[in-house]
Amino acid sequence: MTQYSMTPITSGTRMRSDHSTFASVITSYGRGQLIVGDDLWEAPADGSEVKKGDKWLRVTSVDGVNVAQRGWMAYIHKGVPICDNFKVIEVPTPLPAPVFPESFTLVDPSGAKAEYVFVRIIEE
Repeated sequence: MTQYSMTPITSGTRMRSDHSTFASVITSYGRGQLIVGDDLWEAPADGSEVKKGDKWLRVTSVDGVNVAQRGWMAYIHKGVPICDNFKVIEVPTPLPAPVFPESFTLVDPSGAKAEYVFVRIIEE
């Protein structure tokens, strides 16, 4: 899952219940705090208190600590950056669990072959 990070440019940057300045304020954060989120919303058109292309991030953690209540913080509001240092964080896909073959063949230096067949997987 892709995540995003950014830092507020000034102290008092608000996190709201929705990606709108009309939404209620949940809390605010200080300049330079590391804000991480999992959803990026972009305004499709101009409107009241919004400009096409404004971006809001749904916040999941601040300075490495999960937030008690998720909310939205503007990255760009009315065409003006509210936060900077915006980065896309690619979360690596976990490696798949090993899959044992039904059998395998070994060949010795003389060319002789032996097939080994698994009977069962022994768990520790």
